[in-house]
Amino acid sequence: MSAPLFTTNDADVTQLEGVYIKETLPPGTVQEVSLNTVGVFGPTLKGPTGVPVLITSEQRFIDVFGGGYLNGTNINKVWTSILNKGFSSLYVARVFAPAAVKASFTLESAAGGAGTQVLRIDASNVGSWGNSLKWKVSAATDAVANHFDLSIKDTLTGKVWLYKNVDIVGGDNTATLVGTDDARPVDLVKLAATRPNNSSAGVDGADTDGFTSLGQVVAGYVSVVGSDGTVADADYFGAGKGLNLLDTLKGVAIVYPAEYTSANLKAAMKTSAAASSDRMFIMGATDHTTAVATAVTDVATYRSDRIVYAYNHVYTIDPVTGTEVLVRPESWMAAVMANTDVDIHVGEHDTKRFLAGITRIYQPSLTRADYVTLRAAGISALEIDLGDPVFVSGVTSDLTPGKTEIARRRMADFLQLSAAYALRFHVKKKNTEARRTAIAATLKGWLSGLQFQGRVVEDYLIDMDILNSPTDRANGIQRILMRVQLVPHMLSVVLTTEIGTGVTITTN
Repeated sequence: MSAPLFTTNDADVTQLEGVYIKETLPPGTVQEVSLNTVGVFGPTLKGPTGVPVLITSEQRFIDVFGGGYLNGTNINKVWTSILNKGFSSLYVARVFAPAAVKASFTLESAAGGAGTQVLRIDASNVGSWGNSLKWKVSAATDAVANHFDLSIKDTLTGKVWLYKNVDIVGGDNTATLVGTDDARPVDLVKLAATRPNNSSAGVDGADTDGFTSLGQVVAGYVSVVGSDGTVADADYFGAGKGLNLLDTLKGVAIVYPAEYTSANLKAAMKTSAAASSDRMFIMGATDHTTAVATAVTDVATYRSDRIVYAYNHVYTIDPVTGTEVLVRPESWMAAVMANTDVDIHVGEHDTKRFLAGITRIYQPSLTRADYVTLRAAGISALEIDLGDPVFVSGVTSDLTPGKTEIARRRMADFLQLSAAYALRFHVKKKNTEARRTAIAATLKGWLSGLQFQGRVVEDYLIDMDILNSPTDRANGIQRILMRVQLVPHMLSVVLTTEIGTGVTITTN
């Protein structure tokens, strides 16, 4: 054997003389999980239904879910809830009415409504926004007689899409041209292998540029007017709906409803929180006029260390109208949690920059006694501190000692989920002393690194033996004890003073 043999099978070594190389994996590392991704659900101007969409920029949100306004009315509650906040990424689940309808228009092979129905243009998703889309058919860019170009104009944004060389005669390339991106404006449905008639200005409802609106009523043609329907309380939760599209979605760590609440929704959120092991749910009072005493009574129904009950509505600037709008506090709590490490208290001074979009709070005259009452009830309320808004307390709705702090819950999730991810790679491996030592080294190295950085861990213990019995190991069970003392927060700082002319100062 002239070259070394690479092998992982020790039986090869005894078969023939030579040099063998058995490469083993280096000690594993812990990949820390991120608990900063937000999931928000609520009505939007447009967008896919029944599936959450990952949004990573403001423009992407507008492309997929639209801006805030339609015909002067703000119907995009998610848009309102993310105004003036810095979310690096979030999942959006659209809440919509089952009665909502897509706008559409059916093109024909001849003018005047006397031709064959050949192509239906559907708005990509339901809602009255689809009525703002216009279409125009023109000669194909490639000059093939049976091909045509289709222009789609969004009159809300002024954006125009041009689908060149559409072919529904020799085949059907409509799906390829339009694609499946969540921001696509329309879907095209071939009805017959015949080219549609070219659009003409002022003919069959077309405007002076030759564009006709989806949903527009034109004699002799089939069209459907897009509509939103009326969103009901039950549309926010349940199988395939807002809350339940996000409460188990992998990667989401913070869930809140956009500018809406109800007793039924909060009950559903409590159920989701009880079933969850990796995320937190933010809810709040009925509306901005809810008194402290009423909120205290309300929160008692929703006890969980995975529930944050935020209080005190605030104002922010609507960039479209340039005026103040009143918004709920849940989204501001989500913004703080999304932009801070798990061991950061949501009310510390440095979090104020994530609330800079708040112009004023609705109840600026809450007293110390009010905040004491709110905290004792498990409510995190906003106040103005040195001119800036901040959450006074960072508490969950759970009153159990040791489970009251938001940071405690988030730090525990971070440690458990990160460790669990690393341990996955040891499942079904041989339970040897060497492997147990390697596992312990991996966890200790990670925890000591966090301790050195001053993050999350104050002290820790990893024990691979204390919880195990020979029977456990014989049955394929390896238990690991990981005890962690978390980094505490200075919730109260007490400066004791003695000041006066009669004070004696001595030095050693």
